[in-house]
Amino acid sequence: MDATEARPLEGKVALVTGGGVRLGQAMALGLGRWGAKVAVHFNGSAAAALHTIEQVNVDGNGARAFQADLTDEAQVISLVERVDRELGPVAIVVNSAALFERAPLHETPAAMADRLWALNARAPLLVSREVVKRCRGRGLTDIVNMVDVGGAFNAWRNYAAYGMTKAAMRSLTETLALELAPDVRVNGIAPGTVLPPADMSPKTLETLRQRIPQQRFGSPDDIVETLRYLLLGSRFVTGQIIAVDGGRTLETGARDGG
Repeated sequence: MDATEARPLEGKVALVTGGGVRLGQAMALGLGRWGAKVAVHFNGSAAAALHTIEQVNVDGNGARAFQADLTDEAQVISLVERVDRELGPVAIVVNSAALFERAPLHETPAAMADRLWALNARAPLLVSREVVKRCRGRGLTDIVNMVDVGGAFNAWRNYAAYGMTKAAMRSLTETLALELAPDVRVNGIAPGTVLPPADMSPKTLETLRQRIPQQRFGSPDDIVETLRYLLLGSRFVTGQIIAVDGGRTLETGARDGG
């Protein structure tokens, strides 16, 4: 295997929002292994972001951490400007930062709905807008949005505020794929049960596992490999949402989330 095959993204700059934790971290590490210079965005998870860039830089990359509150438009603009200035024009955007909150409709406060909307739906639009304004024509080729099977494909009871943000992310993905073609591809990844909440009971976890046709939970590696396909596979794929869920979206009927 030559260097190009081992590090096919050599020299490209990738911005991963929420790149210090959970799936964002896994994708940041994958991008680093493939040769990208990784801009690891964080808001409150500074220690995790620094740990992530340390791991990425083991491979000789130029990873850096960038703090920003993505619900603040001015900070989004500043974030993209800083990444451009310090690492170079962004070639890949992974919109991963998100909040996951549960509440039945009658217990859903407006503040919760606003909070989820601002980070899960509005922020990816703003990040994408700023990167396109600065970097389109200077190397930008791919935007990958983290969606969710809940909201994008299936309805989940007790997740109305969360689900509507992920339905919006599906719409955003498809709309941007149309608007930015042919220069920029826009796709989405919709994880199923990959990293269940740490406080979920064993009984609930087992119930969820039994609903999955493959009879197992996914792993971060499943998401990373899907990202690799979207970035390095067929260039004829755009506007698609890939469910990485072990077949769970094949079920019919509304389900509780998780």
